[in-house]
Amino acid sequence: MPRPSKRRREELSAGTVTRPRTADGTRPTPSTPRPRTPEGTRPTPSTPSRYRTQRVEAPRPWWQDPRAWGSGVTFVVVVVVVVFIILGTRPAAKGTSPSSADLVPASVLSAVIGVSPTVSTSIGAGGVTDPLEAISGSPSALTGSDGKPEVFYAGAEYCPYCAAERWSLVVALSRFGSFSDLHTTTSSSTDVYPNTDTFSFYGSSYSSSYLDFVPVETADHSGNPLQTPSAAEETLVTTYDTSPYSATYGGIPFQDFGNRYVVSGTGVPPQVLQGMSWAQIAATLTDPTSKVAQPIIGNANWLTAGICKLTGDQPGSVCSAAPIASLESELGSS
Repeated sequence: MPRPSKRRREELSAGTVTRPRTADGTRPTPSTPRPRTPEGTRPTPSTPSRYRTQRVEAPRPWWQDPRAWGSGVTFVVVVVVVVFIILGTRPAAKGTSPSSADLVPASVLSAVIGVSPTVSTSIGAGGVTDPLEAISGSPSALTGSDGKPEVFYAGAEYCPYCAAERWSLVVALSRFGSFSDLHTTTSSSTDVYPNTDTFSFYGSSYSSSYLDFVPVETADHSGNPLQTPSAAEETLVTTYDTSPYSATYGGIPFQDFGNRYVVSGTGVPPQVLQGMSWAQIAATLTDPTSKVAQPIIGNANWLTAGICKLTGDQPGSVCSAAPIASLESELGSS
């Protein structure tokens, strides 16, 4: 009979082995098989072995966690509030929402509205051809709400030709009344004659005993919408901002002087203003030999003559003075 193993001898010596053996020395087959679950698998021990790989519950994706949505919504709300606060405190883009920071400097405004009669007389037409086209037929007079003759202007801040024309228009209108809250702006940086320094009529007001001035700036210097013409103003544009009064349909700048004259385009070449600031342009208006002052004041003198036609040559101090009286006599019949 083979010698028992060391472990077997220890078990026999301790008397801990009670399992019987058969006559040939082999262990008997258990009469009852190991239990199995209904699925046929062995039951899991109540205490997992340290060698057993524990099943770890996979974390739920963040978007399925209600707590994540709660904190996420709170975060979004906070971000939106912060954005509104920032936008509310940012300075407005030039031309989009006029502010006191964009008001025309007093020195510039003084130079523009205070062109010397001597300089005006010396310049005369300034080499500018009569820009006013007489309206044919007998259209109804264009008047303001108080019955005074109306000058209607349509333009846009981005337009370089409008930028040039406004210099002359402010000079001319200032001879009949006064502006309040006139603002500075520039033409588009991506158009021809970019960044031309000029004025904007958006947000301004005009007061006169002789006429009404109604400006519409349809877009800011970036092309964003500003003002929308009324139905009556749209009718003026579709009726008179076209042939035979204009070479292009709906072009800007466009001006209607009481339905007696219209002006399409500008008499001031925008290129002469390139690279000049508001103060530099204004400073030229005291020099009758300036290549900048001549078209600005010459064009303004023609516009002044057209306004005198509307006001019955009032005030006399403007309409009877040189060179306005002579230019008025050269205007076409309306």
